[in-house]
Amino acid sequence: MLGALAFTAALAGPAAADEAACKALNGRIVPKESILLPVSGARITAADLVPATSTVQAYCKVLGEMAPIDPAAHPILFQVNLPEQWNGKAVQYGGGGMNGNLVTAVGGLRDQMPVTPVPVAQGYATMGTDSGHPDLKPDIQVFMLNDEELINYAHAAYKKTHDVAVAVMAMRYGKRPARVYYFGGSEGGREAMSAVQRYPQDYDGVVATVPGMHFTGLFVDNQRYFNLSQQGGFLSNDDLKLVQRQALDKCDKLDGVEDGIIARYIGCHALLDAKALRCPDGKEGDACLSDAQVTLVTSMRSSHELGFPLANGYTRTRPLSVGSEAITASVNPWIMGQERPAADDLGRASLGPGVVRFLIVRDPQFRGELDAAKYRTRIQQVSKLMDMTNPDLSAFAARGGKLIMKENTGDYIVSPYGVFEYYDNMTRRMGAARARQFTRFYVSPSVNHIGSAPAIDGSPVADKVDLLGALDAWVEKGTPPGTLIATSFTPGADPQAVATRPMCQYPTYPHYTGDGDWKKAENFTCRSLR
Repeated sequence: MLGALAFTAALAGPAAADEAACKALNGRIVPKESILLPVSGARITAADLVPATSTVQAYCKVLGEMAPIDPAAHPILFQVNLPEQWNGKAVQYGGGGMNGNLVTAVGGLRDQMPVTPVPVAQGYATMGTDSGHPDLKPDIQVFMLNDEELINYAHAAYKKTHDVAVAVMAMRYGKRPARVYYFGGSEGGREAMSAVQRYPQDYDGVVATVPGMHFTGLFVDNQRYFNLSQQGGFLSNDDLKLVQRQALDKCDKLDGVEDGIIARYIGCHALLDAKALRCPDGKEGDACLSDAQVTLVTSMRSSHELGFPLANGYTRTRPLSVGSEAITASVNPWIMGQERPAADDLGRASLGPGVVRFLIVRDPQFRGELDAAKYRTRIQQVSKLMDMTNPDLSAFAARGGKLIMKENTGDYIVSPYGVFEYYDNMTRRMGAARARQFTRFYVSPSVNHIGSAPAIDGSPVADKVDLLGALDAWVEKGTPPGTLIATSFTPGADPQAVATRPMCQYPTYPHYTGDGDWKKAENFTCRSLR
């Protein structure tokens, strides 16, 4: 009996030791000198061992906060997850939208396949933050009136979170991580590009998907589209189906197969004319568009000249996508919301009007057209702070960093064409051969901003891929990724593959070979758009 008890105690010993080491972190102060950017202090507020499950190993969940310099600002909240069986590496998760909620960094990454273990299950230490402000209703953008909270959101909170998390890892494991990766999409993709451009010394690899890197132009345009919807241009779901159908009729077959996916994603805009959808009398009808609706559709499909340069020389915003307007989480709700806005609507259902009110005009009641010339100085200040469009990635390249970017061409928040333009500019600045040494850029045709879309038969478009695995293999083994295979799955606890398709590198697209099942990747080849 005593032998059995001793055996049981021996088995429990490591777990008990891990729990004790985890709880010992609770209440610890992180030295301010560990954090490069200024904070008033940093402390761990909770540390608890999360037991293992059938899919995730046990890990120490560490919560903490960094106190601001400005007493009127909120603290930066952070979470660090420390697996018992650490692989010596760390992944920093990006946020989304205006942030304001703590990124727990325990779930799946953007576009991750459901059959791929989450990073903490793979042994990565993970970290996330709320970026230093709460999600206050009804206007989360009110935080932009506080300069420290704004700078934290722009870039500083993510650097501070990196530094405090590395310090916490050293406390728990006795050493710093050998590799640190940043992985983010949308706002998190903008943060990922900030990591490359502002803090290249901190990251060995970065994944930036659907990056909101042209932040200023993105939200100025979003406000423009909302105003047009408010002025009679609102598009119902039936209206959006008309708009989408026009694009599919013109462009779906350009990739060799009619499948509801515009895979040849460059060139379609030139084939479309919103006026062809106009009702004869210019008034709204059941199967046609009013003059105001035609104006909105034309605006979404167009570039817009600013009349002055933004950061890094950009003088225009780029058009939105075509061909996915009516799918879920595309034009609605991002541009105008699900219901026709009233004349006095402040646009809280969209992101752009709030950013314009609080960040550019700095008037919580502002509505209507933005006079860009009047606010030129402020717009340029915002662009310098928020836009992550610097094409010079020399410092990141010199330290051996690797960057994987990904854009979805059914994206109606971020303009894919703006991201393409940035990549072209970066490639020219760095030189094509050098850029190829440390960057890859993948495209998911017709997939929406959040990473899903239906094909012509209603089945999900192949869009899931292991970008962290591709990045880690490149960093650790020097194996650069080539064409990846995207997969779609059935929902539920036992996901099954539905379709596969090549995830081609920009500027190529998946072209159907003319034979076989269009849901199988082997029946496509990556063909140049140029």
